[in-house]
Amino acid sequence: MGCGHSHHVGYHPKLLGRSESGKARPASESEGPKLESFVVIRVLRADLLRSFDAYGKMDPFAGVEWHQEGTRKEIARTRIDWNADMHPHWDHTCRGQPFKMASNAMVEFQVMEGNVIGRPSFCGAAQISIGDLAPEPTSEVGTATGPVLKLELKLASGPTCEPELTGHVFVQALMVQTSVLGRGKTPGLSRVDEGLFEGPIERLGVSGGSAAFFKLHLKPGSGRPRDYFIGKDLSHAEDEVTFYEEALALKRQPGVAGLGPLLSYTLEYAGVLTNTEETSAGEKKTELLVMRNLRCGSSKHRFLDIKIGQKTAQAGWQGKSRVAALRQSMVDGITNSSCEGFRLEGFDGRPPALESMDPLLDLGMTGNAKMAKKALRVMLQRMPAAEMLLHWLDLHQEPSDVPNEKMKLQLCTTEVAEIVCHEAVRSLCGLAVACRRSPVPQKWIGSSVGLGFDSGRLPQRKGGEEEVRKSTLVCIFDWGRSELNTMNKHMQLSEKDQLDRGEFWRYYMGGIDRLAWEAARAYQHRFSCSKWSLLTFKVCDFDSMSENDFIGRLCVPVEETPETCADLNSKDGNHVVGDYGWRGSATLTYSITWRPFPQPSRLKGAWRVHLIRAQHLPRQDKMQLRTTSDPMCEITACAADPKGLLCLRQVSSVKVRHLDPEWGETFDLPVANAEDSHLHEALEGAAGGLGSCGDVFLAEKIPTWIREQIFPQGMHGRSSSRWSWSENNLDNEALDRALDTWKARLDLASATVSPSSGARCREVAVAEHGQMAAPGEKHKIMMEEHRTGAIEAAVLSELDARSHKAGSAEEPSLVAVGAEDAIPVLSPPVMIERKGIHQSCWELSGCAACIPSS
Repeated sequence: MGCGHSHHVGYHPKLLGRSESGKARPASESEGPKLESFVVIRVLRADLLRSFDAYGKMDPFAGVEWHQEGTRKEIARTRIDWNADMHPHWDHTCRGQPFKMASNAMVEFQVMEGNVIGRPSFCGAAQISIGDLAPEPTSEVGTATGPVLKLELKLASGPTCEPELTGHVFVQALMVQTSVLGRGKTPGLSRVDEGLFEGPIERLGVSGGSAAFFKLHLKPGSGRPRDYFIGKDLSHAEDEVTFYEEALALKRQPGVAGLGPLLSYTLEYAGVLTNTEETSAGEKKTELLVMRNLRCGSSKHRFLDIKIGQKTAQAGWQGKSRVAALRQSMVDGITNSSCEGFRLEGFDGRPPALESMDPLLDLGMTGNAKMAKKALRVMLQRMPAAEMLLHWLDLHQEPSDVPNEKMKLQLCTTEVAEIVCHEAVRSLCGLAVACRRSPVPQKWIGSSVGLGFDSGRLPQRKGGEEEVRKSTLVCIFDWGRSELNTMNKHMQLSEKDQLDRGEFWRYYMGGIDRLAWEAARAYQHRFSCSKWSLLTFKVCDFDSMSENDFIGRLCVPVEETPETCADLNSKDGNHVVGDYGWRGSATLTYSITWRPFPQPSRLKGAWRVHLIRAQHLPRQDKMQLRTTSDPMCEITACAADPKGLLCLRQVSSVKVRHLDPEWGETFDLPVANAEDSHLHEALEGAAGGLGSCGDVFLAEKIPTWIREQIFPQGMHGRSSSRWSWSENNLDNEALDRALDTWKARLDLASATVSPSSGARCREVAVAEHGQMAAPGEKHKIMMEEHRTGAIEAAVLSELDARSHKAGSAEEPSLVAVGAEDAIPVLSPPVMIERKGIHQSCWELSGCAACIPSS
């Protein structure tokens, strides 16, 4: 939309503090908007009890039929979930259907198995009345989300035979109330009063794309901070202004067309401002998009720009050429987008440890700023979520920590990081639930999620928590290739276009779900431990173009330790020596102290690990014809927990070309109060019922020594079973199960109509395939329950069997935790401290091997 073809609409009074009093309202609006009701059905997944394929894995899909007044029509058909076998996941949103009170309509769900040759195989069907499926309509504009229902799939084998139960299908319905007012109107540009801002404006530069940003200053008396807004050059942002104006128009409508929870995460937008810019050629009139300044009030803003979706471009969409889309698909394939559904595009305010990791170090091109910027972007794009959150929460070097004598007056860095992570978990989980409450799928290609907070200062303890939470931002932005879909627009799309919107909405939701899961996992493993047990120092040689080279490691118990110099050990337990031994054994100097936090702190305290220095390290840069290394230290703390194994990993800065690095860095191991459950509070704050998900967050990184102790090399001369700790088998299986359970619980938590507590079921009339249920014949439909149980990487079946045979009362049996309809999970390894043995000696699930203290 060009600014020359737009008409004047007026400034946005709500955002800029203006009053709407005195404005005349249309008569139709004063009488209340006329409402229309639609039912939107979501087909989530299915669990089949047997295979309907002759060989190989099944490729199921589902069809949805609407039965009313003797007629039946197909309203949706999901995609084929290839090789999903008996557990397909569709997450399909059907076309909205008009709803009237006292409707006798029935909905039938048919699950089919797609065949390459021949007709699809019928797997079963379930019917339910629309009155039992959809929540009750309200008298207000908006969306009501019903609970997830589990329907029985039946297959009639004959006219006289009892129908066979072949599985279950999980569905959900949304009741959408829309207003007919304003339908079909295209919003123009909302103009911002130029007199509200000081002039002339100042150019800040380009961030990421081609549009320049400008510094804006509000005049006194606006009721907002002076730098609350920022300007974006409209001439290079015409592809975004349409989205912002449509979102602004929807926010002015009652109910926000059912998109209120989702649009609440968008950047605050005020309209278009015309102001004067001073250039070398004189003054120049510039039109700007006026939006929220994310750096407002921050002394040093740390911000992550995370691009969402495993597919971030489509040829022919919003002016994207085939060549550009092909190039973008190649970027998607080699970055974290193809692995976790998102990638890191920008990192402002990076911590010193990350700044020290030069991406061109191995190439020796440290002086080329242009090349370094491109290499840094590639490094960030390939960074997994656990790594990006590790650096985002890293405050061990900046800002300077509070001395012990001032702890009662000021928050320390660990407390600030905990509050920031807690707020991010709550907001990201709320965003994941808001996506599920959208009545129609969105096509948001290449849009981003922003995570930010002020990392430049430590607030006072009194009122500090509220200040930190206020500065923590979770927002969605970058709408250059996005479309704001509404119920009215979606009803006019063809079936092909609707499937296209559904495909890209699954990409977007998948990325949001994974990001929320990663944030919750980071919180659990960093801030939920009440007793740390073992600490591992792992010294590596940093390599920018390949995996870091292992130098040595040191395992010590977490306890008060004065300054100690200990030898580093190799992977096979031998001492590490430098330069063939003539420089002596490689050593690491460290100390550990306890630091209690004053009450009422959210944490009990923290173990302070002081990484002092390393000496006599071997040289690892021989391929670069150097006689040095680039050492860094990775610190991993582990602990046993009823929910599974907890692992906290932190990294030091890189000391370039050193064999005797001096770090002088201090790392905190936060210790939580045993009675606190802050993660549960954050999840429940996002959506009711989500707090029971504390068992789905696997350890981010398992130290090597734990895997070796669980399954020692060559035990009994047998090879690893399929349940061993291997990156390709068990870790991936456990991760997939954890993510599937997480998404299922997000679906449950998205219901705005909450079922009553306990095992709740409703009796509804269910029809078998091809025939209606007889009058009075009822079948029970169980609400899918919240399930608890440990989902963690499993131990070997051999060790479990051996511990059972031993019959020892001190060693607990490790039994797989399962529940009805739960995604199969495996129990975690349990750490038990052995009495009467050195404190650094531990026993893992019946394995009698000990971990050496040095």
